Amino acid sequence: MSLSFYKMNGAGNDFLLLDCMKEDGHIPLKKEEIMYLCDRNFGLGADGVAVLARGRGKHCEWKFYNCDGSEAEMCGNCARCVVRFLADNYFPLEEVISIETKVGVIKGRRMGEEGDVEITLLEGGVKRVDFWEKVIKMDDTMLRLYCIDTGVPHAVLEVNDIRKYPITKVGSFLVGHPAFAPEGTNVTFFQGNMGQRILATTFERGVEKETLACGTGAAAAALVYSQLYMQPLPVEVA
Repeated sequence: MSLSFYKMNGAGNDFLLLDCMKEDGHIPLKKEEIMYLCDRNFGLGADGVAVLARGRGKHCEWKFYNCDGSEAEMCGNCARCVVRFLADNYFPLEEVISIETKVGVIKGRRMGEEGDVEITLLEGGVKRVDFWEKVIKMDDTMLRLYCIDTGVPHAVLEVNDIRKYPITKVGSFLVGHPAFAPEGTNVTFFQGNMGQRILATTFERGVEKETLACGTGAAAAALVYSQLYMQPLPVEVA
């Protein structure tokens, strides 16, 4: 079987897009095929794969897979890539593009000539902005987590110095922790900077490492920071 992919990245988060918009439904991919395609040594290399098909009442419906072959609910940065792809190739006259995902509809639009894209995480905005706290012991340290769902689950930690914090050690410990079974969680770290600006990074579930960017993680960190410190939105995340 021969397949053609498009490769795109959103803020460094990179993806393979399999275009099935002209096909009769999704082309099925096996777990081992996804892992091979995403392998950075032997495949094309990517953080995930999106299979795009014509939507029922929406512009597109997708299946999104992490690079370990697991299917994920959605992905914010990949959604931005897909909106740009659809606007450029299928719906150049449409102002708003809608994508059907496992957790609902994501809407986005291309802005200006530079190709910037903005999205809403779910139709009507983020539906679940409340977070709940968990405290988990790691070695001799108690980790205070703020758990929130921005389309996918995130455990958010506030840290003093994000550049020196052991992101990989703590992220790999928490991502599959029994407290988040069976689905696991993404782990997002943030450092308050000044006023309505923070630094953040995410150790992603299904990628099993810190990625260059994470849209749902940025949203999760911004929402937690805003509510913890009573800072009005929007919050800039770097």
